[in-house]
Amino acid sequence: MAREKIYVLGDPDIVLLLGLLGIEGKIINDKEDFLKTFDEIIKDSSIGLIIISFKLSEDMIDYLIKFKIENRYPFVFILPGMFEKGLDASDIILKRISESIRKNIG
Repeated sequence: MAREKIYVLGDPDIVLLLGLLGIEGKIINDKEDFLKTFDEIIKDSSIGLIIISFKLSEDMIDYLIKFKIENRYPFVFILPGMFEKGLDASDIILKRISESIRKNIG
């Protein structure tokens, strides 16, 4: 069985940090760079996990959620910004989860 690779897309800190562990990746500069790179790496059957760690706009989050719903492979993990202050207050995904819970509970 072939070994699946991990690939990281993100800001310089996380890409370099995970690169020290031998994980391949690319520093993302803007939305267009992200979309182009993401579309390229999802076609690579040797990649089993994509880690994304940088500030995502709401439309990028929507794109990734749609991808995750429609595709089981490769697995996409959105890593919250580990080096950001006040992460809970600014994270779009955490806000959406909280809103969904509030909406469904009452």
